[in-house]
Amino acid sequence: MRPVAGLLLLLLLAGCSALKGHEYAVIDPSENANRASYRISDGVDRAVLIPVAQGYRSVTPDWVEKRLVRFFVNLRHVPSALNGALQGKPARAATDLGRFLVNSTVGVAGLFDVASDFGWRFGNEDFGQTLAVWGYTRSRYIYVPFLGPSTVRDLPTTLFRGALPRVMLGSQYHWGVGVADVVSRRAGLLDATRARDTTALDGYAFTRDAYFQQRTHAVYDGAPPLDDLFDEFDEFDDDELEDLAD
Repeated sequence: MRPVAGLLLLLLLAGCSALKGHEYAVIDPSENANRASYRISDGVDRAVLIPVAQGYRSVTPDWVEKRLVRFFVNLRHVPSALNGALQGKPARAATDLGRFLVNSTVGVAGLFDVASDFGWRFGNEDFGQTLAVWGYTRSRYIYVPFLGPSTVRDLPTTLFRGALPRVMLGSQYHWGVGVADVVSRRAGLLDATRARDTTALDGYAFTRDAYFQQRTHAVYDGAPPLDDLFDEFDEFDDDELEDLAD
Protein backbone atom coordinates (compact mmCIF):
# COMPACT_ATOMS: atom_id res chain seq x y z
CA MET A 1 0.00 0.00 0.00
CA ARG A 2 2.89 2.40 0.66
CA PRO A 3 4.08 2.44 -2.99
CA VAL A 4 0.49 2.99 -4.16
CA ALA A 5 -0.02 5.80 -1.66
CA GLY A 6 3.29 7.35 -2.71
CA LEU A 7 2.31 7.17 -6.38
CA LEU A 8 -1.03 8.83 -5.69
CA LEU A 9 0.65 11.59 -3.69
CA LEU A 10 3.13 12.13 -6.53
CA LEU A 11 0.26 12.32 -9.01
CA LEU A 12 -1.54 14.80 -6.80
CA LEU A 13 1.45 17.08 -6.38
CA ALA A 14 2.45 16.91 -10.04
CA GLY A 15 -1.06 17.62 -11.23
CA CYS A 16 -1.48 20.64 -9.00
CA SER A 17 1.95 22.17 -9.54
CA ALA A 18 2.18 21.77 -13.31
CA LEU A 19 -0.90 23.82 -14.16
CA LYS A 20 -1.73 27.45 -13.49
CA GLY A 21 -5.06 29.19 -13.31
CA HIS A 22 -8.16 29.05 -11.17
CA GLU A 23 -9.55 25.86 -9.71
CA TYR A 24 -11.70 23.72 -12.02
CA ALA A 25 -11.00 25.93 -15.05
CA VAL A 26 -11.24 24.37 -18.52
CA ILE A 27 -7.71 23.20 -19.38
CA ASP A 28 -7.21 21.67 -22.82
CA PRO A 29 -3.58 21.98 -24.02
CA SER A 30 -3.91 18.84 -26.22
CA GLU A 31 -6.98 20.08 -28.07
CA ASN A 32 -5.84 18.95 -31.53
CA ALA A 33 -5.30 15.35 -30.39
CA ASN A 34 -8.50 15.42 -28.37
CA ARG A 35 -10.49 16.70 -31.33
CA ALA A 36 -9.12 13.88 -33.50
CA SER A 37 -10.16 11.36 -30.87
CA TYR A 38 -13.59 13.00 -30.64
CA ARG A 39 -14.11 12.86 -34.41
CA ILE A 40 -13.26 9.16 -34.57
CA SER A 41 -15.49 8.30 -31.63
CA ASP A 42 -18.32 10.49 -32.91
CA GLY A 43 -18.15 8.87 -36.35
CA VAL A 44 -18.47 5.36 -34.89
CA ASP A 45 -21.17 6.57 -32.53
CA ARG A 46 -23.31 7.99 -35.35
CA ALA A 47 -22.74 5.04 -37.66
CA VAL A 48 -23.23 2.21 -35.14
CA LEU A 49 -24.16 3.02 -31.57
CA ILE A 50 -26.89 5.62 -32.12
CA PRO A 51 -28.88 3.48 -34.62
CA VAL A 52 -28.57 0.44 -32.34
CA ALA A 53 -29.59 2.46 -29.27
CA GLN A 54 -32.56 3.95 -31.14
CA GLY A 55 -33.67 0.50 -32.23
CA TYR A 56 -33.25 -0.82 -28.70
CA ARG A 57 -35.36 2.00 -27.27
CA SER A 58 -38.10 1.54 -29.87
CA VAL A 59 -38.59 -2.19 -29.17
CA THR A 60 -37.86 -2.34 -25.44
CA PRO A 61 -40.70 -1.66 -22.98
CA ASP A 62 -39.96 1.27 -20.67
CA TRP A 63 -40.11 -0.87 -17.54
CA VAL A 64 -37.52 -3.30 -18.94
CA GLU A 65 -35.25 -0.44 -19.99
CA LYS A 66 -35.46 1.14 -16.52
CA ARG A 67 -34.74 -2.16 -14.74
CA LEU A 68 -31.67 -2.80 -16.89
CA VAL A 69 -30.33 0.71 -16.28
CA ARG A 70 -30.85 0.33 -12.54
CA PHE A 71 -29.02 -3.01 -12.52
CA PHE A 72 -25.86 -1.54 -14.03
CA VAL A 73 -26.13 1.70 -12.05
CA ASN A 74 -26.24 -0.33 -8.84
CA LEU A 75 -23.04 -2.16 -9.81
CA ARG A 76 -21.24 1.09 -10.56
CA HIS A 77 -22.26 2.67 -7.25
CA VAL A 78 -20.10 0.30 -5.20
CA PRO A 79 -17.05 2.66 -4.86
CA SER A 80 -19.20 5.63 -3.78
CA ALA A 81 -19.27 4.66 -0.11
CA LEU A 82 -15.48 4.30 0.04
CA ASN A 83 -14.88 7.61 -1.70
CA GLY A 84 -17.40 9.33 0.56
CA ALA A 85 -15.38 8.15 3.55
CA LEU A 86 -12.11 9.29 1.95
CA GLN A 87 -13.64 12.74 1.41
CA GLY A 88 -14.63 13.04 5.07
CA LYS A 89 -18.35 12.43 4.51
CA PRO A 90 -19.17 9.55 6.88
CA ALA A 91 -22.94 10.05 6.73
CA ARG A 92 -22.93 9.98 2.94
CA ALA A 93 -20.64 6.94 2.93
CA ALA A 94 -23.00 5.08 5.26
CA THR A 95 -26.02 6.01 3.13
CA ASP A 96 -24.34 4.86 -0.09
CA LEU A 97 -23.30 1.57 1.48
CA GLY A 98 -26.81 1.07 2.80
CA ARG A 99 -28.25 1.83 -0.64
CA PHE A 100 -26.09 -0.78 -2.30
CA LEU A 101 -26.88 -3.46 0.28
CA VAL A 102 -30.64 -2.81 0.25
CA ASN A 103 -30.95 -2.54 -3.53
CA SER A 104 -28.76 -5.60 -4.09
CA THR A 105 -30.90 -7.74 -1.79
CA VAL A 106 -34.45 -6.45 -1.33
CA GLY A 107 -34.19 -4.66 -4.68
CA VAL A 108 -33.25 -7.90 -6.49
CA ALA A 109 -29.71 -7.11 -7.66
CA GLY A 110 -30.57 -3.45 -8.16
CA LEU A 111 -33.51 -3.99 -10.51
CA PHE A 112 -35.67 -2.04 -8.06
CA ASP A 113 -34.52 1.16 -6.35
CA VAL A 114 -35.94 0.33 -2.91
CA ALA A 115 -33.44 2.61 -1.12
CA SER A 116 -34.88 5.72 -2.79
CA ASP A 117 -38.29 4.78 -1.40
CA PHE A 118 -36.64 5.03 2.04
CA GLY A 119 -35.43 8.54 1.20
CA TRP A 120 -31.79 7.47 0.90
CA ARG A 121 -30.29 9.87 -1.64
CA PHE A 122 -27.33 8.53 -3.59
CA GLY A 123 -24.07 10.47 -3.25
CA ASN A 124 -22.35 9.28 -6.46
CA GLU A 125 -18.83 9.93 -5.19
CA ASP A 126 -15.82 8.70 -7.17
CA PHE A 127 -12.03 8.75 -6.94
CA GLY A 128 -11.70 11.74 -9.26
CA GLN A 129 -13.86 13.75 -6.87
CA THR A 130 -11.79 12.46 -3.97
CA LEU A 131 -8.58 13.71 -5.58
CA ALA A 132 -10.25 17.08 -6.20
CA VAL A 133 -11.28 17.34 -2.55
CA TRP A 134 -7.69 16.50 -1.58
CA GLY A 135 -6.43 19.43 -3.68
CA TYR A 136 -6.00 18.13 -7.24
CA THR A 137 -8.36 20.74 -8.71
CA ARG A 138 -6.64 21.57 -12.02
CA SER A 139 -6.35 18.79 -14.56
CA ARG A 140 -5.83 18.46 -18.31
CA TYR A 141 -8.77 17.43 -20.47
CA ILE A 142 -8.63 14.09 -22.28
CA TYR A 143 -11.15 12.70 -24.74
CA VAL A 144 -10.78 8.93 -24.39
CA PRO A 145 -11.67 7.09 -27.62
CA PHE A 146 -15.06 5.37 -27.27
CA LEU A 147 -15.24 6.19 -23.55
CA GLY A 148 -15.81 9.91 -23.80
CA PRO A 149 -14.65 13.02 -21.93
CA SER A 150 -12.31 12.81 -18.95
CA THR A 151 -9.26 14.47 -17.40
CA VAL A 152 -5.91 13.16 -16.20
CA ARG A 153 -7.34 13.28 -12.67
CA ASP A 154 -10.56 11.52 -13.60
CA LEU A 155 -9.05 8.94 -15.98
CA PRO A 156 -8.76 6.12 -13.38
CA THR A 157 -12.45 6.60 -12.57
CA THR A 158 -13.40 6.63 -16.26
CA LEU A 159 -11.55 3.36 -16.90
CA PHE A 160 -12.66 1.68 -13.68
CA ARG A 161 -16.33 2.47 -14.20
CA GLY A 162 -16.19 0.87 -17.62
CA ALA A 163 -14.69 -2.32 -16.18
CA LEU A 164 -16.70 -2.46 -12.94
CA PRO A 165 -19.52 -4.75 -14.16
CA ARG A 166 -16.93 -7.31 -15.27
CA VAL A 167 -15.19 -7.05 -11.89
CA MET A 168 -18.41 -7.33 -9.89
CA LEU A 169 -19.99 -10.16 -11.87
CA GLY A 170 -16.84 -12.23 -12.27
CA SER A 171 -17.52 -15.55 -14.03
CA GLN A 172 -21.14 -14.54 -14.60
CA TYR A 173 -20.04 -11.76 -16.93
CA HIS A 174 -20.14 -12.55 -20.67
CA TRP A 175 -20.26 -10.63 -23.93
CA GLY A 176 -24.06 -10.36 -23.84
CA VAL A 177 -23.88 -8.51 -20.53
CA GLY A 178 -21.30 -6.13 -21.98
CA VAL A 179 -23.44 -5.42 -25.05
CA ALA A 180 -26.52 -4.81 -22.88
CA ASP A 181 -24.50 -2.44 -20.71
CA VAL A 182 -23.17 -0.38 -23.63
CA VAL A 183 -26.49 -0.22 -25.49
CA SER A 184 -28.57 0.69 -22.43
CA ARG A 185 -26.12 3.42 -21.43
CA ARG A 186 -26.07 4.83 -24.96
CA ALA A 187 -29.87 4.79 -25.13
CA GLY A 188 -29.96 6.81 -21.92
CA LEU A 189 -27.85 9.53 -23.57
CA LEU A 190 -29.87 9.89 -26.79
CA ASP A 191 -31.74 12.95 -25.53
CA ALA A 192 -28.48 14.61 -24.44
CA THR A 193 -26.94 13.94 -27.86
CA ARG A 194 -29.99 15.39 -29.58
CA ALA A 195 -29.78 18.54 -27.43
CA ARG A 196 -26.07 18.90 -28.21
CA ASP A 197 -26.60 18.57 -31.96
CA THR A 198 -29.50 21.03 -31.87
CA THR A 199 -27.90 23.79 -29.82
CA ALA A 200 -24.12 23.52 -30.19
CA LEU A 201 -22.13 25.01 -33.06
CA ASP A 202 -19.07 23.08 -31.89
CA GLY A 203 -19.95 19.65 -30.50
CA TYR A 204 -16.45 19.06 -29.17
CA ALA A 205 -16.29 22.32 -27.19
CA PHE A 206 -19.84 21.83 -25.94
CA THR A 207 -19.02 18.33 -24.65
CA ARG A 208 -15.75 19.44 -23.05
CA ASP A 209 -17.19 22.49 -21.27
CA ALA A 210 -20.26 20.58 -20.11
CA TYR A 211 -17.98 17.91 -18.68
CA PHE A 212 -15.94 20.41 -16.65
CA GLN A 213 -19.11 22.04 -15.37
CA GLN A 214 -20.64 18.69 -14.40
CA ARG A 215 -17.49 17.62 -12.56
CA THR A 216 -17.34 20.92 -10.67
CA HIS A 217 -20.94 20.45 -9.56
CA ALA A 218 -20.15 16.88 -8.50
CA VAL A 219 -17.16 17.93 -6.38
CA TYR A 220 -19.28 20.55 -4.60
CA ASP A 221 -22.28 18.21 -4.26
CA GLY A 222 -24.37 20.32 -6.62
CA ALA A 223 -23.68 23.73 -5.06
CA PRO A 224 -20.39 25.18 -6.41
CA PRO A 225 -19.37 28.75 -5.51
CA LEU A 226 -20.16 31.26 -8.23
CA ASP A 227 -16.47 32.08 -8.62
CA ASP A 228 -15.75 28.51 -9.73
CA LEU A 229 -18.47 28.68 -12.38
CA PHE A 230 -16.88 31.79 -13.89
CA ASP A 231 -13.43 30.18 -13.62
CA GLU A 232 -14.45 27.75 -16.37
CA PHE A 233 -14.06 30.60 -18.88
CA ASP A 234 -10.38 31.15 -17.98
CA GLU A 235 -9.28 29.70 -21.32
CA PHE A 236 -10.75 32.81 -23.07
CA ASP A 237 -9.10 36.20 -23.06
CA ASP A 238 -11.04 39.42 -22.39
CA ASP A 239 -11.76 40.10 -26.09
CA GLU A 240 -13.14 36.61 -26.61
CA LEU A 241 -15.35 36.94 -23.56
CA GLU A 242 -16.73 40.22 -24.92
CA ASP A 243 -17.49 38.47 -28.23
CA LEU A 244 -19.34 35.72 -26.36
CA ALA A 245 -21.33 38.31 -24.42
CA ASP A 246 -22.30 40.06 -27.69
